[in-house]
Amino acid sequence: MTMMEWDLSEYEDPTLYDLENQGNPELPMLLAWAKKLEIEGRPVLDLACGTGRTALPLAEAGYSVIGVDLHAGMLEQAHCKTSAGTDIRWVQQDLTQLQLEERSPLAYMTGNGFQHFLTNELQNLLLQSIRTALTPDGILLFDTRFPAAEELLQPPVEEYWRTIEIGPEHRCDVYTIATYDPVAQVQHYTTIRRFLEGEELREERKTTIDLRYTYPQELARTLEANGFELLHLYGGWSGASLHPSSPSMVAVCRRA
Repeated sequence: MTMMEWDLSEYEDPTLYDLENQGNPELPMLLAWAKKLEIEGRPVLDLACGTGRTALPLAEAGYSVIGVDLHAGMLEQAHCKTSAGTDIRWVQQDLTQLQLEERSPLAYMTGNGFQHFLTNELQNLLLQSIRTALTPDGILLFDTRFPAAEELLQPPVEEYWRTIEIGPEHRCDVYTIATYDPVAQVQHYTTIRRFLEGEELREERKTTIDLRYTYPQELARTLEANGFELLHLYGGWSGASLHPSSPSMVAVCRRA
C-alpha cells in the first residue's frame, strides 16, 4: 500500500490536531516499560507518532526516540516542537513497510492507530513490519478502542461530540456521524467541525475516517499468528483490568 492510498484528511491541520489531542495518559506505562527493559542508549520506536505528543516527553525523560509517521505535515509540526539537543529522529515511512537502520527493544503505537489498518491483510502486514523493527524479545504496546455495543451501535445521525477552545471568542464545535459495518467490523465516521467567532459561524470542515474494531480473542490470535506473544491485555493505559465497559484495550506483547 502506497502513501496515496491512505485517507489522511483527518490529519490535514496539525495545529488543530494538537489542540484536540492533549495530555499523555500513556506515558507512565511507557516509562515503566522503558525502565524495566533498561534500554538507555537504544531507541524507543513511536509508531504513527503524529506531532510527537508522546515521543517528545519520552525524549525529554532522557530516552532516544525514533518517531515514524506517514503524514509529512504532522512530522513537520513535530520538528517545530523539538528542542535543540533532544535525542529524537523523525522518519516518514509507511508502517506496513518499515525500513529502519536499527532495531528497537521497545515500540509503541498510541491514539488507537491500530484501527487505521482496516483488513486482516493490513493488520498482518503492520505486525510483520513492526516485528522486523524490533530486537529479539522486543516489546510492543498499542491501544485500540474496545468494541462495546454502545460504541458501535450509535445512530447514523449528526451528534455533538465536544468543543475545542481555540482562543478568545474563538471555538470549534465538533460533531460526528457514525455508521457501523458489522461484516467488515469497520466504523465509518464523518467529523464536522464548525468554527465560530462568538456565536457567528466562520467556517465548516468535514473529514472522514474509517476505523476497524477488533475483538479481544481475535486480537490475541492475530498477534500469535504474526509472531507475537500477548503478555497483557489491559482495559486502558492505567493498567486496569479489561471489562465490558472499558473504553479501550491496551496490548502488551513480546516478539516471539
